[in-house]
Amino acid sequence: MSRQHDYQVTVRWSGDTGAGYREYERDHDVAAEGKPVLKGSADPAFRGTPERWNPEELLVATLSECHMLTFLSLCARSGIAVTGYVDAASGVMREEAGNSGRFTEVV
Repeated sequence: MSRQHDYQVTVRWSGDTGAGYREYERDHDVAAEGKPVLKGSADPAFRGTPERWNPEELLVATLSECHMLTFLSLCARSGIAVTGYVDAASGVMREEAGNSGRFTEVV
């Protein structure tokens, strides 16, 4: 029997400047009940704020976290004590025609 896990987040943006694509604000908040708000933006290459988390960084972080948690789970189930863990993850996104992009690698 499979189990279902539900997740809810709210992304809140209010950066309309009335000047179209080149001028609208990319800054936004990502919230989930009972958790600190993440300050998000676009990558600076896409007119975002460098001090805020961007979706590309969060994707790489998500994959890194999942890898770590799986590793720790496997070790715990096998009786292996892990006293620390560091993962310096990196990702590559290639820009394509029409200003879209796709990830080609996460290590």
